[in-house]
Amino acid sequence: MHALPMNLEAWEQAKDVITEALKRVPSEREKFVRERCGDSTLAGEIITLLDAYKDGVDFLADPPDEEEDQLEPGTRVGPYVIIDSIGRGGMGHVFLGSDPRLRRKVALKCVIRSLAGSGERRLRILHEARAAASVMHPNVATIHDVVEHDNRAFIVMEYVEGESLASRLKRERMPIDRVIAVGRQLASALSAAHAKHVVHRDLKPGNVHFTTDGAAKILDFGIANAPRMATTVAASGRKMNTSLPTRAGQQPGTPSYMSPQQLMGRGMVDERSDVYSLGVVLFEMATDRRPHHETTAAELVVAISNGTPRADEVDSRVPGALADVIDKALALEIDKRYQTAAELASALESVEREVIVGHEPIVLKAARVVIAMALLPVIVALIGLATTMGFNLTFGLTGPFAQEPLPMYFVWGLKALFGSVFFMTLGVLIILALRVILRFLEAVPAVGRTMKRVRQSLRSFAASVGLNRPSMLAQTITVAALIALSVFIWVHQPLILSWGSFINTRSADVLRPLAPANVREKTWYRLELDAIVLGLAYGLMKVAQMRRRTRIREGRAGMAMLASLIAIVVLLNEWPYRVFYHSEFERVDYGGDQCYIIGDSVDQYLLFCPTDQPPRNHAIAHADPKVHRLGIIENVFKVLDPDSSTQRLP
Repeated sequence: MHALPMNLEAWEQAKDVITEALKRVPSEREKFVRERCGDSTLAGEIITLLDAYKDGVDFLADPPDEEEDQLEPGTRVGPYVIIDSIGRGGMGHVFLGSDPRLRRKVALKCVIRSLAGSGERRLRILHEARAAASVMHPNVATIHDVVEHDNRAFIVMEYVEGESLASRLKRERMPIDRVIAVGRQLASALSAAHAKHVVHRDLKPGNVHFTTDGAAKILDFGIANAPRMATTVAASGRKMNTSLPTRAGQQPGTPSYMSPQQLMGRGMVDERSDVYSLGVVLFEMATDRRPHHETTAAELVVAISNGTPRADEVDSRVPGALADVIDKALALEIDKRYQTAAELASALESVEREVIVGHEPIVLKAARVVIAMALLPVIVALIGLATTMGFNLTFGLTGPFAQEPLPMYFVWGLKALFGSVFFMTLGVLIILALRVILRFLEAVPAVGRTMKRVRQSLRSFAASVGLNRPSMLAQTITVAALIALSVFIWVHQPLILSWGSFINTRSADVLRPLAPANVREKTWYRLELDAIVLGLAYGLMKVAQMRRRTRIREGRAGMAMLASLIAIVVLLNEWPYRVFYHSEFERVDYGGDQCYIIGDSVDQYLLFCPTDQPPRNHAIAHADPKVHRLGIIENVFKVLDPDSSTQRLP
């Protein structure tokens, strides 16, 4: 049934009529409404509304027959075994069950017999369950199965251990950063559901549960209201879930969290109704109370018509930016609300950056800077130690020939890091410049609209595959980095094998990539690893920010994996640095052979004679008469170059 579009004038008229009608006894209300309301359609809807919630009783709250749907522990419902009763609702009984096949707990929502007995209603329940089962999102409780038992329908859902948002709000007030984080999770879940053409219609704190790691999950997507739901359509006008319509005023849901359209039964319920419900939940999380104290639909219609207070007016601790978002989500007129849950999620993300990240205590920022400055020299020295160890192992330097003054480790660390830091800084500057250019281009309306659609699509995709969870994001980045690293190793395998070899014993074919003529591959080797490190560091930062914003405790293992990968890639990059770029030594003549002094102790030289048969390293005394120093400094791998005029390495 298509009702008249909602507008402020209609609301004002309805408000006055309902207010006066509620002052009269129920038997006189219909006559009064028809006399006062000139619009017969509007009068009919008001009468239906008053009848549906007569005497303040919500038809959805009628308790089911407790004996009718009771199941004893051990009862089999299809392949599932009942363990215990979890609770009851207006629709039926919820049981804790076990799935012996997969050895997991499940929740079974039993539709009471009086509802399930109708073939039409049972088909509607099954249809709704199957539609909701298509919603796969980390913040949505998964629907596993739909089974029938003893003429009743059971919806088999993921069992979410932990307390509900309703219980959390009764127990304690939520900090603002947590309010925003939970709001983003719920908006992301709604966005994923709406993308599958599924509208919740009964979003409320009781239908939101927290897992043991702190993540929020929405329960009962489309299930609790299946028997009474009206035909729903998407905001764009396309059909979402199709069921038989109910009469106006009997929209499913909990009145306190219903959108004005649901309360009045005016128009179709679409994703913007869920946006309104989420606005009420956000308001309650932020202020510890709902926007309106009224509980019946008729009273709420009047209250909403009189205006909804801003969250920052009710509680001064609510930031203005967050209050703006909540206010828009609770707009009376549909077109003035956020049109999609994705838009609401984006707005909350902006608030999060402004309120949480942008206002980090200066003491905490200063502490991080101090810790970073203290660790920097240590990291530089460790890098110098790594590149020196790589050099010593490749050249076979041991004992007194491998000893260097401690300050030299810091010097070699600075030399090794300079190129990497320079190129990574250059890369960051290029990315920032491109972002600035893109911002200017977005000032062009056509480009701006396109980029907005692209961002929303990317957010929806990220939400659909779970990239809005720290653990999933960390795992995805880790897998991508491992793939990139595998390709890198495959491409540069000969070069990696060469610097990982002992030049004292290896053949010329293995060592040839170390020749000075191969400088281009050596440079690309380091640039590619710099790019991987930059990507991993950015990913680690995003995971850390997500954990801080969402207050979800998961993701530590993922962050540890990313940090370990960064260490491995840095080691791959810096270990061969001295071998690549600092292999120049003094050339000497030793008994007619071309050799190089690669080590010097108190009384001995360590010579590397590339033209000798392995082993090519020789420790000789300083006073050995066969040594003739030529005063020539050159790369020891020069003999490997194709155009080298010196004697070739055997």
